[in-house]
Amino acid sequence: MKKTVFTIAVIMALLLSLAACGTVPPAGSKTPAAESQDAEAVETPEENDEQAAPPQTDDQQAEASESSEPAIETGRQDGERFETVIMLEGMEETVQYEHVVNKTAGFEMDYDYESFVRKSEGDRELFISVWDDPAAPENYLEVRYDTGSAELVADAISAILSQEFDLIRETRELASAGSCIYIEASELKGTGRMADELQAVYIIPAGNGCVVATAHFSIEAAEGFGRRFHYMLHTLSVIEKDGPRELTDEEALSAVKNYCFSSDPDLESIVDSEDYTVYWEIVSSDESEIVVLYRSYTGAQIRYYIDRVMGSAYVTEFVPGIMEEEQPTSERFFAWDHLD
Repeated sequence: MKKTVFTIAVIMALLLSLAACGTVPPAGSKTPAAESQDAEAVETPEENDEQAAPPQTDDQQAEASESSEPAIETGRQDGERFETVIMLEGMEETVQYEHVVNKTAGFEMDYDYESFVRKSEGDRELFISVWDDPAAPENYLEVRYDTGSAELVADAISAILSQEFDLIRETRELASAGSCIYIEASELKGTGRMADELQAVYIIPAGNGCVVATAHFSIEAAEGFGRRFHYMLHTLSVIEKDGPRELTDEEALSAVKNYCFSSDPDLESIVDSEDYTVYWEIVSSDESEIVVLYRSYTGAQIRYYIDRVMGSAYVTEFVPGIMEEEQPTSERFFAWDHLD
């Protein structure tokens, strides 16, 4: 058991060590393709430790990193590119960053455009590994806006992740965004073993809502993608957003379909067989709520009551001939998480 705990500690120290990104002067009027700026090396806690103190353990370095992040300058334009230096596995690496400004979601940040493909979806940005299948990525960062308070959203996310993982939940500091709620899902529930696929979630207060950044990566990629994600997240800043985006009826219907397919691996083949009656339809819609009906192949009628802005949904079930009326279930999901 001690060996397991030590191993987990070492892995997570590498995963969660936070270091500052270097800044470079604005690119002026040059286009991204024409920009050629000198890299400015990042001063990391590891470098300072080597000069001023004896070598530290991984845990000590991680703790020092978390408390030493300097503020990152903003003011770049969307799509502006520049060069900087980060530390990976104790070595300096020059990386090419592109600035992202998403006023719909209310944030801006930088990402490594040589390692990730940017996919913009209104109030959500995805940064997917260039080596992954975009349709089924393993290593990617999702940043989105949520109209709920940081605490409320953190509670909802914790409730979902705790079904599979033993969670770590605490307060963290991001260099540009400041204090946030951090949720780590890395250990399989009740086993003491690390999961193959890890998640690290940052819920950042943003006015009346919050910005939610979720890093997904495999255990093997913890020191690679995991650390790249953390450098990127330290450049994230909350900005004034253009206004709340609302789910359309079509998006709500699509989200419920996707959710049903992801929850039941056999459902797609059942639908394709046409041996059973299966369908989805919108049964009501107003300015605040959309209700989607899923008629299951079992005969059950499942209704999803979706908040048009927040995307949160509660679920009821009705089985004709067995139940007198629809009954609430404990099932919950976020429609924004299941859009194409």
